[in-house]
Amino acid sequence: MFFVYEPPVSSQAAPRVVLFKQDDPLSPKASYSAAQKDLFNAGERGGFFSPKPQSDATLCVEIARLAYCRKEPDFGFDQDRIQKILGGIGFASCQFFESPGRPQGKGIHSFLALGEDWETKHRLAVVTFRGTDVKDASNMVYDFDFELQAWDGPGKVHRGFANALNEVHSRLDQAIRDTGECRLLYTGHSLGAALATLMAGLRRPDALYTFGSPRVGDATFVEALKDVKSYRYVDCCDVVARVPPEIEYRHLGEPYYIKRDRKVTFNPSERSIVRDQASAVAEYVARYAFWKGNERMPELADHSPINYVWPVKASQP
Repeated sequence: MFFVYEPPVSSQAAPRVVLFKQDDPLSPKASYSAAQKDLFNAGERGGFFSPKPQSDATLCVEIARLAYCRKEPDFGFDQDRIQKILGGIGFASCQFFESPGRPQGKGIHSFLALGEDWETKHRLAVVTFRGTDVKDASNMVYDFDFELQAWDGPGKVHRGFANALNEVHSRLDQAIRDTGECRLLYTGHSLGAALATLMAGLRRPDALYTFGSPRVGDATFVEALKDVKSYRYVDCCDVVARVPPEIEYRHLGEPYYIKRDRKVTFNPSERSIVRDQASAVAEYVARYAFWKGNERMPELADHSPINYVWPVKASQP
């Protein structure tokens, strides 16, 4: 918990001290975290799949966060922890795909989880990719290689993302084919969302769920994927969802926008988004920005995976 000093609004009024929690509920339904640890070490926080997911959206947002679980101090997957957590929600097996030959397990990280659909009881496969780890310089190289280039799929795409996917694609694609008939979902957060989107351009899923995704390709790429069921979640001020510039790049699908009150709305007007973001920045500075352990910039704090998990869960029936 922490205290915020609010100065008097007039010479006659008395100052107030207001108490806030670290995970301050901005609405009755969903919480919010400004903590840097939730941004830069997203796999540390526990509580995965609590309660058990009851929709594709709640399943995918937690699996996207689960992909950040790593074997400290190295970057490779904490496979034992991930498999134990997935086993608790009925996923019988999990295959891991990581960049080969990288020191300390750096590079790209993906896994394919096989389980059972909670409604139909048919086989379900979920592919997820880990997002950017700022401590892994190779991830930053992928993120900032903005050049558009032709690739094996439609249109032109971000060269860094395409190179990143190439590190795991062949083995992952073979594993997907080996699963046989099943319902297939792709998901990811940040860089992971970008790679999941690219994967959809090479092998169609039944649905694609992305969280805090950057733009991935040009208008031709987006047009070619218009038949893909895409659910693109954007958290208020999240800066990653605004890059690369829209001059050449386009987003896939309309956004499910998370407002500053942590409620999800589908494809609001640009004007309402701008107004909501302006209010969110002012509120963030007053509540969170200058407290120890918090991220100073709301544009980064809103990118935290946990700040997608809570409102997405709250938005589902």
